[in-house]
Amino acid sequence: MKNNLTTNKTSLKNVKNYVLTIVCGILVVLSVLMTVDTASSGAEIASLQKKETQLSDQKRVLEESLVKGISMSELQQKSVELGFVKPQNLVYVSNTENISASKPVANLP
Repeated sequence: MKNNLTTNKTSLKNVKNYVLTIVCGILVVLSVLMTVDTASSGAEIASLQKKETQLSDQKRVLEESLVKGISMSELQQKSVELGFVKPQNLVYVSNTENISASKPVANLP
């Protein structure tokens, strides 16, 4: 009986050791997986930050070109290139009477 009780204690101790070993193994595997996931997330964040920097630089370049394109001197230069000239004499036309009310445009049947 005493021998049987000692055998049960030993087998129970062995089962506990196996369960503990399995649990520790699972925890080690999960720790490695979490480390890999964290590292890949860090790489993705670094990639997104690099892309953000590139887009910010591109935005700045586009804003500079927009300001340059809208400036008055740039508009004057483009107008000269297109053949527009500054007028020498300005003539203002004023309409003192309403022509359309006094004369018909067309005779309708």
